[in-house]
Amino acid sequence: MLYKGKGAILGYQENGYLLALAAAALFSIKAIFIKLAYRYQVEVDTFILLRMLLALPFYLLILGQLKNRNEWRPVSARNGLLAAALGICAYYVASFLDLQGLRFISANFERLIIYLYPTLVLLLGWMFLGRRVSLRQLLCILCAYAGILLIFWQDQHFDTGIPAPDWVGLSPTSWGALLTLGSALAFSIYVVFSEDVIKALGSRQFTALAMIAASAAIAVHFLLKGEWSRLQQPWPVYGYALTVAFVCTVIPSLLMSAAIQKVGSATTGAIGTTGPIVTLIAAAWVLGEPFGSMHLIGMAIIIGSLLLMKKAPARPSTATPTSAPQAKSQADSG
Repeated sequence: MLYKGKGAILGYQENGYLLALAAAALFSIKAIFIKLAYRYQVEVDTFILLRMLLALPFYLLILGQLKNRNEWRPVSARNGLLAAALGICAYYVASFLDLQGLRFISANFERLIIYLYPTLVLLLGWMFLGRRVSLRQLLCILCAYAGILLIFWQDQHFDTGIPAPDWVGLSPTSWGALLTLGSALAFSIYVVFSEDVIKALGSRQFTALAMIAASAAIAVHFLLKGEWSRLQQPWPVYGYALTVAFVCTVIPSLLMSAAIQKVGSATTGAIGTTGPIVTLIAAAWVLGEPFGSMHLIGMAIIIGSLLLMKKAPARPSTATPTSAPQAKSQADSG
C-alpha cells in the first residue's frame, strides 16, 4: 500500500510537471503565429482587436459562472477603476508594444526580453513600494541584462525587412528591443500594482474585468479612427488570431492554473523558464530565424539568472518573484 501511495503521489506530481511544460510551450509559440500573420501585412492594432474579440467570450463566460455560482464579489469604484486601468496597461499597452516590437526583431529575442519582467517587478517594488532588493537579486538582474545585451549584439545583423521610423534614429533591432522592453515594463506595472485588487476580487473576476476593459479600449480606438474595414482580413489571419487567443492564451492559462494547484507556483514558474527554449527552436524551424551558439549562451545566462533570483531568500518587506509566474499565466503580456 505504501508503494502504491508513493506511486500515486509521483504520478500526481509528474502530471503537474507536464501541465506546466505544456503551458509554457503554448505561451511561448504565440510569437510564431504573430510572425506568420505579419506575412499578410496585417496591422498591429487590427490583430490585437481580432485576438481580443475572439478571447472575449471566454472571459464573459467566467463572469457569468461567477454570478450563477454566487461567487461574484462586490466591486468598489476604486477597485473597478484599478482593474480597468491595469487591464488596459497589460492587455492593450503591453500587447501593442510587444506586437510592434515583433515587427523588427526575431521571435526568440522578443521572448527573452519579455521574460525579463520579474527583474522589472523587483525594481518597481523597490522604487514605489519600498521593497528591498538583496545583493544576490541585484547581481542576478545584472547578469540577466548582460545576457540580453549578448543576444542584442548577436542579432544586430538580423533583418525583418521593416525599417525603423525615420524620427526614431535607431536601428530596427534597437527600436524593436526598446518597444519589447516597454511591453515587459507595462506588464510589470500590472503585476506590481494588481496584488491588492486581486485579493479583493479574486483572480478570475479581476482578470475577466481587466480583459473586458482592454477590449473596450481597443474597440474605442478603432471606433475613433473609423477603420473597421481593416477587420476584413485573409482567412489565415483569422486563423492565426484564433490560435493566439485560445491555443496560446486561454488553454495554457488553464493548464498553468492546474499545474500550480498540483506542484505549486514556484515549481511551475521554474518550469516556465523553458519557454524561451521552445520559442528559439520553433522560430528557427518555422520562421528560419537565427539559431547560433551565442543565442544559446545568452539564453542560458538569462534563464539561470532568473532561476537564481527566484531562489533568493525572501524577507518580510521583499516581494517574492514566485508570485509573478502565476500572474503571468493569467495574462501573458499580450
